[in-house]
Amino acid sequence: MSAFNPNSRQLTPQEWQALAASSIDNDNSQYLIIGGIIAGLFAASATGFPPTGLFIAAWGFYAAWQKTQGINRNETAINNYGCVAHVLEGDNFRDFRHQVGDAEVNRQIHWAIERGYKLSHDAQDYWETWGKKTFSPVQNTQVLLPPVSPSPHLPVSPVSPVSPSPHSPISPVSPSPHSPIIQTQTSYYAPPNRQEFDVMGEMVGKNIRNQLIVGIQGAGKGIVISNALEAVRKYHPNRKIFVIDPKGKAEESGYWEERADYLERAKILEMEPHEVVAWVKKCFDLYMKVPGECLLFLDEGTAVASSFKSTRGAMAWLKNKIAHFVSLGDGDGRNFWMAVQNGDTTDLGISGGMRSQLNPYVIINPEQMSAYESVINLELLPKDKKPSSEAIKEIAKRSPVGRALYHGAINEWLPMPRMENYSGFDRDSRSFIDRQKPTSQTELMLQKLSLSQQPTFTDFIANDLGLTGDKAAQMQQAILVMLRKSDRLDLLEKKFGVNL
Repeated sequence: MSAFNPNSRQLTPQEWQALAASSIDNDNSQYLIIGGIIAGLFAASATGFPPTGLFIAAWGFYAAWQKTQGINRNETAINNYGCVAHVLEGDNFRDFRHQVGDAEVNRQIHWAIERGYKLSHDAQDYWETWGKKTFSPVQNTQVLLPPVSPSPHLPVSPVSPVSPSPHSPISPVSPSPHSPIIQTQTSYYAPPNRQEFDVMGEMVGKNIRNQLIVGIQGAGKGIVISNALEAVRKYHPNRKIFVIDPKGKAEESGYWEERADYLERAKILEMEPHEVVAWVKKCFDLYMKVPGECLLFLDEGTAVASSFKSTRGAMAWLKNKIAHFVSLGDGDGRNFWMAVQNGDTTDLGISGGMRSQLNPYVIINPEQMSAYESVINLELLPKDKKPSSEAIKEIAKRSPVGRALYHGAINEWLPMPRMENYSGFDRDSRSFIDRQKPTSQTELMLQKLSLSQQPTFTDFIANDLGLTGDKAAQMQQAILVMLRKSDRLDLLEKKFGVNL
């Protein structure tokens, strides 16, 4: 038996985008500039005519500018349109072609050529030798064969086309039985039903990726993240979890407890910027000392960045750290997650190729549509995944919690399903959730007694249970028996002053 498996490299679209982005990150423009300056100096010395040197140096600057412009355009093609085939090279190009098929490679390269993108050597060779010979611009069509005669003795008679009168409306021309009919099959986007797949399983089940969770205050980031961390526990029990919580709110403790192996909390709202910087640096140092595979989650990245921007020289350090976590940690099982209120992460150094290495998750509450407007104006989402505001509202209407969720792993918007609220605090109603789930009639009655606001035991039976007369007396005796068996007669004394 052989272990050879040429199909083992199956990457997600986001992983292909990251590979494509990394292949164009270094444009070496500085060498063109330096080379132009040196060549200009030599030319000026050799000819004794300074303008010659200036011309050659200017050419170096112009060539570098052109190359940088090409890099920027390629980043737009990768991040906004998901087009990667035209920049991949070597084994990456061959594996991508093997995974998605020639039709998809042809489609992407043809799109890039039409818009004037430069092809990689491998993409150019493929297109010249094979691609443009097999590419067909007609997509999603079905050729219908001529109608079949119901009887061999009754052939179908062709219908001759009739020229329309200039005064009569033009009607469709009946086709000849010898001419095929081209019928275009059109499909319209419809968000997947939330029951079709496991939201958290798709997010972390197979692989843990770097994630960016976006949502303004109260959108539901904590619920999504805590459920994702619970899924990490389920699918990757050996992966440690390190949480940095800059809010430190008591009502949100349940999000992290029993899910985080390491939890660092602070209320940065009450701290000076330099204190926040020192605390975050300490947290990062502690994380780096954790052995083995470990997921780092930084909550409220926008607020943290604000403190770093207010401290001289600190922002560069934070950008460098985040770049290190995003770019280098994934292969060692040291992934990076961050939650932000605004999808504009350029202040944190996350843009272009680095952004493509973070799966985005965006939570939208239709009551806060200004948040969605800010998201779609950024390059955070692919261009074809920016539905109208009305479409987002329709998706949210199908959600039991009234939210629309962009799921980065499947590249789709979907109604956000109801998830376990581990914090025990409902942000929408601003109230605590009673997480006690009675498993028996005894537990249910104990809970009712504990929560009752009635002044006497008799009032409890009459008003809370709605019983009077003989039924009330029978219920009173039944409750006394139940309390004796469960050794909770003290409850009557604590609630109603009854001493038995």
